[in-house]
Amino acid sequence: MKELILKIRLKYSFSKKGVKKGVKSCFVDLTPFLFLLLLVLGSSCAVLEITDFSRLYHSVMDLHVEGPVVYDASPFGKLIRATSYTRKAQDKIEGMPHYINILDTGDEALLARIHLIRAAQKAIYVQTFIWCNDESGRYVIQELINAAQRGVKVKVIVDKLGMADDPDLIAYFADAHPNIELKFYNPSTDQISPSALHVVGEIVFKFKKINQRMHNKIMVFDDRIAITGGRNFENDYFDRGRTRNFKDRDVLVVGPVVQAMTESFMKYWAFKLSIPARDFVDVARSIENKSYEKRMGEELFSFGGLFADVDQKADDAGYIDTHFVKRAFKVNKVMFMADEPGKNTSYGLGGGGKAFEQLLEILSQAKKKILFQTPYLVLDKPAVKAIKKIRKKSPDLDICISTNSLAATDKVSAYSYAFKQKKMFLKKLRFRIFEFKPVPADIGSMMPNYDQGQMGPFPLKDEGIVNDILKELPLFSERRYMCVHAKSFVVDDEIAWIGSFNLDPRSFHLNTEVGLVIWDTRVAKALTDNMERDMASRNSWTVARRKEVPFVSFFSGMIGSLMELFPVGDVWPFQYTSLYELKENEEHVPFYHKDFYRRYRNVGSFPGVGLSTRQIQLRLLKALTGFAKPLI
Repeated sequence: MKELILKIRLKYSFSKKGVKKGVKSCFVDLTPFLFLLLLVLGSSCAVLEITDFSRLYHSVMDLHVEGPVVYDASPFGKLIRATSYTRKAQDKIEGMPHYINILDTGDEALLARIHLIRAAQKAIYVQTFIWCNDESGRYVIQELINAAQRGVKVKVIVDKLGMADDPDLIAYFADAHPNIELKFYNPSTDQISPSALHVVGEIVFKFKKINQRMHNKIMVFDDRIAITGGRNFENDYFDRGRTRNFKDRDVLVVGPVVQAMTESFMKYWAFKLSIPARDFVDVARSIENKSYEKRMGEELFSFGGLFADVDQKADDAGYIDTHFVKRAFKVNKVMFMADEPGKNTSYGLGGGGKAFEQLLEILSQAKKKILFQTPYLVLDKPAVKAIKKIRKKSPDLDICISTNSLAATDKVSAYSYAFKQKKMFLKKLRFRIFEFKPVPADIGSMMPNYDQGQMGPFPLKDEGIVNDILKELPLFSERRYMCVHAKSFVVDDEIAWIGSFNLDPRSFHLNTEVGLVIWDTRVAKALTDNMERDMASRNSWTVARRKEVPFVSFFSGMIGSLMELFPVGDVWPFQYTSLYELKENEEHVPFYHKDFYRRYRNVGSFPGVGLSTRQIQLRLLKALTGFAKPLI
């Protein structure tokens, strides 16, 4: 293999998963000055240089499932038979039949996973970014253990920073059965639960090394059926969050393209930065002493009836046939896109990967309309340049984006940069942006169990800044709310993309990502209908320029632009944009329409938030995030 210099950067995840809570709260949003200091200190430290790329791999194990796979007890068996293929055909899948289900609600996404785990015959491969030690996380673990006990080979890769830092839980999972193998992607230490001081040291002295994460999310069943998309393993992704719940999306696919997903998993499994769970000191100690048995009792896996409905439906062949198999779209052209493990061999934090390049190639084909749904909307210079090129090619291209409002977002730091870029989005790129309401009017159909209130006996967990906001806002009180987490694209009502890819520099350059591309007008329409419902005025606010006031607007805009150039808190109260809501009995028009201000009312820049710690954070971060753009 050709020699090259590989600089591996692993992204430090500023979410609230996988790192000690005390350390996380310092780096997420509350202490941006410290974050910038670490950025400067770490930018030139601890680069892992490898002159031979092949040294990063163990021998690649063939994980394809040979021979017939019969799902006699599952309605999916008829789809497997209808898409039967041989290994020789794996590179010639265009025109071969596939079946597609779009999984829009968390409940149906969990149900599909549980049914397929129970139906699997030979092998289950799982790759994910986050695996939380909550009811949903443990429920899936127990189902995988049950599958292993009946002879199914189970292999799991989790990003190290996204895994619950509980050595006993991991020991319990890894030691449950010889058929289970568990690995973690690119750990920075030999412990699952390192000290807070160690984590800080890693960030300071190995900043580049920890600046790339594995963001892939796939589940492959017997090399025949797979699920990919935006969901991790946590209550919030399956409509069981006590407060926050993610508006997410997966795609279930049956057919030859699943072999490409298995091939991608094989590369990550053989990658030398994928470390077996048993190699971690605290996990090995727990396994040797069987200390996990003291904590992993039946009470942790009883769930108090939280999954009773899923348990019943997962074994109901008639229900699965009606709600999944009969509703599947038969399509002939699909493609799985995946970054290589390690990603980004260039110097610096930029560079991109295969998924980003392929995405741009698809978007460049757009002539009429592009729909995006993304939790974060942050563009760096290469991305802006690429979109300008696409728009120059098709000047009348309508680009619509569904994303989070400040009230709905799970990451204030990302929203702060999006807020800073809004003028550019509207004026230079002519994006039509729709910011999701935390409690949309259609929440009942987006999350069918919403009206059930508290979803079980488990207590309100500590959500950090989220709970701070909930306590401050009468809007939320302790109501459940939604946050966009879906990552989907539709091009010209013909091409659909569903995967793990966000519109932010992390996905462009640092995180490894995956996605399934589907060339089918019916799938594209189903996805468009769902996204346009999310963008409707009853569910989202519309971003538009503030109505101009002669003389005042000119000087306000000039002062606001100057304030953005200085690394100080953004205290200027007048912004170029605001959020708008459609007036009753009025028809929707784009923000550049002459009747827009007559039909819409201004609801302010941060409806549903007011003057809270969240807005104060945003004001401070808005001036500072320019330094950290590659990591937003």
